[in-house]
Amino acid sequence: MKPWLLTLLVIAGCAGTLSWLIKSTVIPRFLAHANEERVADWYAAITECHAETGTWPDPVNSAEFGEKIYVMQGADGRRIERGYMHARPGHYSNGVLYDAYDQPMKVTRNGESLLVASAGADKMWSTPDDVTSDQVKERYQPSTVAKARAAAEDRAKKKK
Repeated sequence: MKPWLLTLLVIAGCAGTLSWLIKSTVIPRFLAHANEERVADWYAAITECHAETGTWPDPVNSAEFGEKIYVMQGADGRRIERGYMHARPGHYSNGVLYDAYDQPMKVTRNGESLLVASAGADKMWSTPDDVTSDQVKERYQPSTVAKARAAAEDRAKKKK
């Protein structure tokens, strides 16, 4: 057997193994982590909006939800990009919040408590890979909009 042929076979085997490893391990772990972050970010944005406005945005009422979550102005009168979702990834359309797998999430409220949930990678509810906001609250960072407002106020001061 020619040495260059053996080298090609080794390279092809390594490439195949690496490809399998990425598809079977790396990408699923990345998406699972991104999904946890997405649930935490939606929870944070909705909770932050409630804390500031005193009312819960209703994701079923698409126009009201979009207005409450995405429209916000800083001290200088300029719109804060993406409002309460500022610096947070998230996809919302026609009254539906989407997870990292592009599947609809559930938002339920019981009194003053809120729960945001994703069905996870298998896209089926009530399975072990489901993710809920009570599992990922440690990512809840209410300072996101506060930072955006502070930056807007700094811009306004510098203009004076």
